[in-house]
Amino acid sequence: MSSTPSVRRLEQIAYDFWCAPEVEEQDGWRLRFAHRVTGRANSVWPNGDGAAPLAEKLERVERWYAERAAPALFQLTAAARPAGLARVLLARGYVWRGAAVSVETADLDEVVARSSGEADLDDEPDDAWVGLWTGTRAFERRDVARQILLASPGRTVFARTGAVAVGRGVVSGEWLGITSMATLPAARRRGHARAIVHALATWARGLGARRALLQVEEANVAARRLYAQVGFTPSHVYRYCRQP
Repeated sequence: MSSTPSVRRLEQIAYDFWCAPEVEEQDGWRLRFAHRVTGRANSVWPNGDGAAPLAEKLERVERWYAERAAPALFQLTAAARPAGLARVLLARGYVWRGAAVSVETADLDEVVARSSGEADLDDEPDDAWVGLWTGTRAFERRDVARQILLASPGRTVFARTGAVAVGRGVVSGEWLGITSMATLPAARRRGHARAIVHALATWARGLGARRALLQVEEANVAARRLYAQVGFTPSHVYRYCRQP
């Protein structure tokens, strides 16, 4: 077996780092809903094998989201099942939505060695932490955002540098998931994100984690440059495909 995790394995790992408050299993797929707070928490995770006819599954998915007054949204990677799912969705009238997101991994020892700085860590996010993160993304439902932030089954910690930058870490087995990185525009390029990554990586290594995973929009050049500097390399991308 290759020492490099497959796309499917990485998607399984990443799933536990970002859990929606409402999930329904459907023939190998997972339907997620979180009142439009983030794309991942409101999309289909279609990476499991199933036996039902595809057209029937799609109709059930679309009804499920229609009952929640939302369009069906699929988070698609090379791991999506069945093969060719994107082609079927596009033929059904679905459209690509938003930018491609790069899924990146790193050796945790390398991240610790190549990053630096100090950040405060807490077991739960207070209102200021949640407000800073949701404010940079214009999410209106802070109650739902808090549910998502606290829903992961792994050990979770919330980092901040003063009142200008935040980040979240989740440890599951040997993996650290880094999510919810946000810095106020006026405080960017001053080392806050690097300090948060360093604090999360150091914390996770103390819990026995050995690898790290994060997700970042391909178009976010500044963030990707920072992550590359501390040891992250791209694994694969995902995109959203939305019902019109």
